[in-house]
Amino acid sequence: SLALADMLKEDFDCLFYTQEPSEYQKREMEAVCPFSELPADGTRFELFLNQLEGDEIVVLDNYFYTTDYQKRIKEKGCKLVCIDDMHDKHYVADAVVNHGPVTPEEFDCEPYTKLALGSDYVLLRKPFLQPLQNRPRNNSVVVNFGGADPRHLTEKVTSMLFELNAPYNIITILGDNTYLSEENRKEVTIVKNLTALQMADLFETSAFGILPGSTVSMEAASRGLPLMIGYFVDNQEECYMKSVKKGSFIPLGYLQDLTV
Repeated sequence: SLALADMLKEDFDCLFYTQEPSEYQKREMEAVCPFSELPADGTRFELFLNQLEGDEIVVLDNYFYTTDYQKRIKEKGCKLVCIDDMHDKHYVADAVVNHGPVTPEEFDCEPYTKLALGSDYVLLRKPFLQPLQNRPRNNSVVVNFGGADPRHLTEKVTSMLFELNAPYNIITILGDNTYLSEENRKEVTIVKNLTALQMADLFETSAFGILPGSTVSMEAASRGLPLMIGYFVDNQEECYMKSVKKGSFIPLGYLQDLTV
């Protein structure tokens, strides 16, 4: 959603809301537009509504926004856009954006709701929209499973690569809460809090990546990085299953069940 703000900031006054951002997230937001911090508890919903005057275009991007909450925003007089990759609720929004391989028939929405579906509407940051330079690739594999990685998939996959004696330099992109054992930390190259430009550079010069079926895999694909992709949460599964049929990556399936 910050990528969307970056696309719009020359034509609109953008204000970015998020809950309890990290220092890294604050730096990323400051580079794009002003931001406002919300608490991580349930009070954030009313606090945000109280900020609205009724003449705004509101963009919602999370799984906890209900149909009723959408209605309350619309009742304020605002235009409403929902970024969605689950299509698991009724939408009263003026527009819904979903970059996955979905069809209009899969959405439950109002007759006036405009649907922006498919890869033409993928929300990528500027460095991932630039033409590829066809730079030489090094002998590195990039491993990343998000900023939190509660299932410790980074540790699991890294250990498997060592068990396989994979002839690659392993680069792990760690979030603030990603677990990686001290033993594995000594053997890999660790990078954290990369800018979009640094991420794009890493994807454009590495040999291949092992990633989840989320936006990060789309960023990597935009840089021509050969990919092994799996899924580990519900919102990744549908897009993953449909994309497997295209044969554009090596499928790893449900990552909890992954074996050597």
